Amino acid sequence: MKSRLWQPFRLNQMELRNRIVMPPMVTQYCSPEGDVTERSRHYYEARARGGVGLLIIEATYIHPRGLAFANQPCISDDKFLPGMSALVQAIHRHGTKVAVQLHHGGRMAKSKLMGMPPVAPSPISASGGDMPQELTVAEIAELVDGFAQAALRAKKAGIDGVEIHGAHGYLVHQFLSRASNKRQDSYGGDITNRARFLIEVIEAVRKVVGNDYPVWCRINGQEYGIAEGITPEEAQAFARLAQEAGINAIHISASGPSSPTILPSPKFTPAVIAHLAKGIKKVVSVPVIAVGKLTPEVGERLLKEGKADLIAIGRALLADPELPNKIAAGRREDIVPCIDCFNCRNDLWTPGLLGIRCTVNPALGREAEFKLTPAEKPKRVFVVGGGAAGMEAARIAALRGHKVTLWEKEPKLGGQLIQAATPPYKDRIAVLNQYLQKELRKQGVKVQTKKEATLAQIEDLKPDAVILATGVKPLVPAIPGIEKAKVVQAGDVLEGKVKVGDRVVVIGGEMVGCETAEFLADRGKKVTVTRRGAEMALGVVQVLRSFFLERLKQKGVTLLPGVKYEEITPQGLVVMTKEGEKKMIEADTIVLAAGSTPSQDLYPELKDKVLEVYLVGDCVKPRTIRDAMTEGRLAAMKI
Repeated sequence: MKSRLWQPFRLNQMELRNRIVMPPMVTQYCSPEGDVTERSRHYYEARARGGVGLLIIEATYIHPRGLAFANQPCISDDKFLPGMSALVQAIHRHGTKVAVQLHHGGRMAKSKLMGMPPVAPSPISASGGDMPQELTVAEIAELVDGFAQAALRAKKAGIDGVEIHGAHGYLVHQFLSRASNKRQDSYGGDITNRARFLIEVIEAVRKVVGNDYPVWCRINGQEYGIAEGITPEEAQAFARLAQEAGINAIHISASGPSSPTILPSPKFTPAVIAHLAKGIKKVVSVPVIAVGKLTPEVGERLLKEGKADLIAIGRALLADPELPNKIAAGRREDIVPCIDCFNCRNDLWTPGLLGIRCTVNPALGREAEFKLTPAEKPKRVFVVGGGAAGMEAARIAALRGHKVTLWEKEPKLGGQLIQAATPPYKDRIAVLNQYLQKELRKQGVKVQTKKEATLAQIEDLKPDAVILATGVKPLVPAIPGIEKAKVVQAGDVLEGKVKVGDRVVVIGGEMVGCETAEFLADRGKKVTVTRRGAEMALGVVQVLRSFFLERLKQKGVTLLPGVKYEEITPQGLVVMTKEGEKKMIEADTIVLAAGSTPSQDLYPELKDKVLEVYLVGDCVKPRTIRDAMTEGRLAAMKI
């Protein structure tokens, strides 16, 4: 039987070639004024070329007072139509249908971006946000018309349908939720009143675009971790009212500080809110779009079981825009895996940064710049180091037609990916390691492990270019008595190379130290983490940091920031606390996670011996997987 994912689907008058939907995801690739840019066109066209059936353009604000993100697309005026039309044409070239998500930030809009205070159903600010002004009934009517006119513009631009954004804490959702709507008039109180704004928007949109034009909405199936938040039962009631108002489908998401859509799980778990889509599916007859860490395999199952009609796959399409085409061709093993790291989401909240990035896909948002072309002249390329940077460099060099050899001094490939995949919540990194190794085999890279390169050996091979991805050396802090106790490196602990006692002190409170502490706590160890700095785990993705630190606390890990190291004894570690107290922390094992330094021993010898020599990854400077993947690819593209 043909895969259900690949069955055509009809949404009102819109014919989709398959049931894979790219949901709206904020990118910040547009101009400061909200115009479509060349960068955003390339981004969306790559996903259309990749084979999705329906692509939904990210949250596009419909009113000047609804701007929630810098460089957010806008559809509040006819002047934005030429850019939208050009984007639609680029998407349509590849047989993909396109919708736009109509959006208003409400209290989530930013005063500093708009030059005016935000508005909301009630004067209740979002966490860390500006205090909004309560909308008057006349202002509500103006916004209802704003949604309708934006939908009409979308239709004029050739967009195939519109999605009304009623989820994720933005304006429509603020009306729906008792947590943000405390009004005493006809727009607040019971379910019917709280749904009134959404229903008026749907009806106004339908009036201007006609009955044949696809219109649907996205709502939360549940709000997690919010007092008086939307319950699944309320979401079902909202869905029924929206259907009665004339929508053609309903897109079920979720939000809140403890939503499973924005938090990782100890082991990667797909379809984290599929039960919410199933609940809505039971009470409406219109198609239901499911979302939430969906994989193609799980999407197929949801379709088969009748729990959804369309499958939205989001961040996985950031990691690999060709995912649908690869599935259709039976090449699932070739899909670049999303590692569920949340770095793309974190980029939205990083001051001074505009434009999301992907840990595993350096080409995200740089599709034109990173377009792979065959090498003008095939060369002999030698890669030293089989971590993320080395494997990505070797993969790309081979794809471009070079003859590539890679040596790794350890018994297996992976480098620090092996250690990084070991702590809880990090298992998807192992999938990336497996993918890269498989790609090396597929591209014909000659790989040798347990092979440490020397200058003489490299000269014997006579390579045209050398890429050094030699990683780092762990730092050993200068603490008196460090030689007197059982001291081991965090990497060796994570790889199982050393045994650890029941009482452990971890020296170093950045990401590696804290993740090692959680790894040991899960194995019943009593763990204390120390660091000189004032705060722990600053290198953890900001949107996950509080969740991570709370986990450590719940698992009994003691965190001691702001210490001064006095000495290490056979009994443990002596520190001076930030309060000025001299304290002995008893320990059977001291684990060092005190940082690392670049390993560049070969570079001075090679730079004058080989015409092209490139340093990539941590041997340039200890950083992230994203940096390693990016530099590996860039080096390979230069050769």
